[in-house]
Formats: sequence, structure tokens, C-alpha cells
Amino acid sequence: MSKIKKENQVKKSKVNDDNFAFKSVIRSTVLGGIFFIVSILFNGEILEIFDTSIFFWNIIDSIIKVVFILLFFIFMIISMGNYKELTGKPLNFKGIILFSVLSLIQAFRNPIVFTFALVGLLILLTYLYLLQDN
Repeated sequence: MSKIKKENQVKKSKVNDDNFAFKSVIRSTVLGGIFFIVSILFNGEILEIFDTSIFFWNIIDSIIKVVFILLFFIFMIISMGNYKELTGKPLNFKGIILFSVLSLIQAFRNPIVFTFALVGLLILLTYLYLLQDN
């Protein structure tokens, strides 16, 4: 009798883990989408918060733009990684390159933002590469 209970509990916990992972995929995709939209608004200069004629505010504006680009990249990589884990497939290089290119396209209008976003992406990719299990 106790063996049946344990098997049912294992099946139930596996279903709960899969359900939690699926919810995590959805949450991180939504957050990535929000950061993408906000980044497009800031980097496309549709929405401006600061007067960029002053050097200090120009620096703050560039930092905010880079942070939104990197947050988009992080959350989309998390989302794709969780989805690939649910389906049992490894995270492929094409997806990482796709999100890297999408991140850099957001910053094409400002060379300072582009440079810092590129450096940030390279640091993040190096960190993720060193973190992975082989």
C-alpha cells in the first residue's frame, strides 16, 4: 500500500514541476516582451525621459537603454532555456544568436549604447558558456 502512495506522489510532483516550469516559461517570455517594448521605445527615441543635451543625463539615458537591452536578452534566454528543458532538447546556438542579434538591432541608432550592449552581451554569453554543464 505504501508503494502505491509513493508512486502517486512522485507522479504528482513531476506534474507540478512541469506545470511550474511551463509557468516560468510564460512569465519570463512576458517579462522579456515588456523589456523589448520599453527598449524599442527608448532606443527608437519615441519616448525620452531626460534632456540629452546635458552630458550627465546623456550618460544616465545610455545606461538605462543598455540595461533594458540586457534585461530583454537575459529573460528571453531564460525563457528559451526553460522551454528547451521542458521539451528535452538542448539549447541551440541559433536561438542564442537570434536573441543576440535582436538585442543589438535595438541599439543601432546610438553607437555608445551599441558598444556597451555588445560588451554586455559578450560578458553574459561568456558567463553562460562557463556556467553550462558539459
